[in-house]
Amino acid sequence: MRRLAVPLILILVMAACSDRSPLGPSTRANPERAGSPALDVLTWNVYVGAQVQDLLLIEDPNQIPFEVARVFGKIMETNFPERADAIADQIVAARPHVVGLQEVSLVRLQSPGDYLAGNPVPATTPVQDWLSILQQALADRGADYIVVATVTNFDVEAPMVNFGTGGLDDARLTDFDVLMVRADVPWSNAQAGNYAAVLPISLGGVELPKPSGWNRVDIRLKGLTYRIINAHLEAADLAPGIVDPQLAALQSAQASELVAMADASPHPVVLVGDLNTAADGTTTTTYQDLLAAGFVDAWTVGPPRGLGYSSGQDKDLRNPASKLRHRIDYILYRDERTRAGKHFNGSVHIERIGEEPADKTVTGMWPSDHAGLFGSLRIAPGLGR
Repeated sequence: MRRLAVPLILILVMAACSDRSPLGPSTRANPERAGSPALDVLTWNVYVGAQVQDLLLIEDPNQIPFEVARVFGKIMETNFPERADAIADQIVAARPHVVGLQEVSLVRLQSPGDYLAGNPVPATTPVQDWLSILQQALADRGADYIVVATVTNFDVEAPMVNFGTGGLDDARLTDFDVLMVRADVPWSNAQAGNYAAVLPISLGGVELPKPSGWNRVDIRLKGLTYRIINAHLEAADLAPGIVDPQLAALQSAQASELVAMADASPHPVVLVGDLNTAADGTTTTTYQDLLAAGFVDAWTVGPPRGLGYSSGQDKDLRNPASKLRHRIDYILYRDERTRAGKHFNGSVHIERIGEEPADKTVTGMWPSDHAGLFGSLRIAPGLGR
């Protein structure tokens, strides 16, 4: 009996240690927990394709049609249908459970005749519907992603010179943030909205408040529920080293709305998106404020991963070597432990995507002026509800 006691004790100790694994108790007793417990998420600002904010510099209303035509031309030159193929390749390779996208655009025109006749009907003829284009590119690759939530950030329409006819056309740009869920992932409670904090802008002396927004969804994975929030915050840096205090306050107010949303969540929260706050503290304090609110930056979990710059390619996307120089895109995680100031209980694999020369489009463009960010979070069971 004494000889049997030692092996029996070892077996009991090993069983107890397995229950204290960073990934939690054994999943064998629960078939729903079998397999990898990793939660895979991807975020990407796919870039509107031009410096649309240049329109805000117009002082003479007579110049609006010419500047709108120039910006419209740049959007067409950066050719989203071509870039969508490169973006879809990266999404298919990563196979995330959830995809958060920012700056997804819908470009529309109104016929010149209607515009000159003073027809008040908004421009409705699609020129490029980026969401449909990307969905088709994914479907062509055998990937099935369901759009569960979209939010309209701004919808701007203005007269545009038509150099082909010499007359005027009417161009309209609508910007969305989008959440997609892989078709085999159970989801519920999809919602979207705009921040109460709205950016006041002016186009040729006409006031055009510019909202920004968020969307969210709950997903069920391995018997646990997570709330995924996709967000895009207003930028506050006007130039390197120059931060507008009013814009910084606006961004902070928008971030506070996200924190309140996380506070109200009954589930662990994954916040993804282009948050327009530099991790090195050179722009706004929003990044540090989110960490203070209990979020953990997935990029910093585990061994050092480098600077992680995610933004900065040339606006025409044709710079030969990468110019990424800001880390403003994030995958942040929060649960009861991290909110209480404890460390993240699990492990992370995280990487940038679309940042290598081999990821360029067939004509040599970067997929976006941002890199995408893919994270695989192995979270201890028992934290989700």
